[in-house]
Amino acid sequence: MPRSLSLTLQLFLAAACALACAKALGLSNPFWAAMPVWVVQQAFREDLVMRAILRVAGTLAGALISLTILYLDPSPGWMAFWLAIGVGASAALAYWIGSVMSYGSFISGITILVVLLPYISSLPHDQTLTPFALAVDRILCTLIGVVCVTAVTFPFTPLRPQPLAPRNMNGRVQQSLKRFGLCAGMACVASAIAIAFPRFDVLAGCMTLVVYPMIMSSAPDPRPILKSLLPGVAIGVMAGIAYLAATFPLAGDPMQIILVTVGFLAAGASLRAHPRTAPIGLDANMCFLLVAEVGTWRHGLTDAALAGVGLATAALLSYVVIRYSLLRPSTL
Repeated sequence: MPRSLSLTLQLFLAAACALACAKALGLSNPFWAAMPVWVVQQAFREDLVMRAILRVAGTLAGALISLTILYLDPSPGWMAFWLAIGVGASAALAYWIGSVMSYGSFISGITILVVLLPYISSLPHDQTLTPFALAVDRILCTLIGVVCVTAVTFPFTPLRPQPLAPRNMNGRVQQSLKRFGLCAGMACVASAIAIAFPRFDVLAGCMTLVVYPMIMSSAPDPRPILKSLLPGVAIGVMAGIAYLAATFPLAGDPMQIILVTVGFLAAGASLRAHPRTAPIGLDANMCFLLVAEVGTWRHGLTDAALAGVGLATAALLSYVVIRYSLLRPSTL
C-alpha cells in the first residue's frame, strides 16, 4: 500500500474516532478533539510521542495559567495585558527552544488565548461555555485527540534514522524578544477589536489574528508555513461553509450527517497525507473544523460564513505582518 494512502486511512480513523468520542461524551466543542490529529502526527516515532506528551502538558499549563488569571478577576484591560504577556512569552520561548520540545510552550499560549479572549470579548454564553468549562472542555478534547492519533499512527511510524543536526544559536535571544513583541502586540490589537465588537465572526477573526503570528513566530524558519498559509486557509474556510450548507438541511437525519462528515474528514485526511499537499492540508483541516464546528451546529450558516470571512481576512493580515516584520521580502 502506498505510504500516502496508508497515512490517509490512519489520519481519517484517528480524526473520526476522536470526534465520535468527544461527541459521545457530550463535550461542548467536539471538533477540538479532531484538531490534535492533524498536528501531533509526525514522520518519526520519537517526534510523535514527544508531540503527544507536550500537547497534553502545554494544554494543562495554559489552562492553569488562564484560570488563575480569571480567578484574580482583573479588569478587561488588565486581562488583555496578561493575555498579551502569555501568548508573547509562549511564542518567544518556543522559538528560543527551537526543536520539537518547543511545542509545549506554543500550545500553552494557544490555550491561554482560547480561554481568555472569548471572556474578554464579553460575548454572551450559557453555562456550558463559561471560561472554566472551556478550559475543561479543551483539556478533555486534547486528551481524546492525542490518545486517538497516537494509538492509530504509532505502530506505522518509523524510528528516526539519525539524530537531528544541532540548531544554530547565533542571535536567538534577540529574535525571541522580537517575536515576543510581535505576538504580544497582535494580542493587544485582537483584544481591543474583540472588546469593541463582541460578535462571533469578529472573535473568530481576532483568534486567527493571534494564532498565525504565534505559529510562525514559534518556528525556526516560518517561510514554508507562510507559503502554504493562504491556500490552506481558503480551502478550509470554503470546505467549512460547504459542509454546513450540506448538513443543515439534514438536521433530522443523523445518519446522512455522519456520511457527509465522513466524506469531508476523508478528503481532509487525503490532503494532509500527501507529501505535496501536507502543509496546505494542515491549515485546511484546522480551518475547516473551526468554521464548520463539526458536531455542534451552534451557529447558523450566515454567522459561520461571516466567521470564515473574518478568519480568512485575519490570516491575510497575519501573512502581511509576518512577511514584513520577521522576514525580508527578498528572502521569500
